[in-house]
Amino acid sequence: MKRIVAILLFVFSLTGSSTVQAQQSPLIERFSAYKYGADRAVLDEIFDESAYSRFLARRGMTSSATAYAEFLRETEQGRARRPRCC
Repeated sequence: MKRIVAILLFVFSLTGSSTVQAQQSPLIERFSAYKYGADRAVLDEIFDESAYSRFLARRGMTSSATAYAEFLRETEQGRARRPRCC
């Protein structure tokens, strides 16, 4: 989660989107909320945040160092079993 926030802050600083005007239209606010949600979903998938959340839900576990280590072992085993083509 902290990685995602840091990346978003960095991206917004590059685009100049970090400055917020005093008054914004409701349409812009809704679009901004939608864009933030979409960006976050993409970053979650890129950094395995969604996969980790699904792992925790499937196992009925809470986030911890032990759970993350088990998640890493499981994903590594899944990647190792997958044969590469060509």
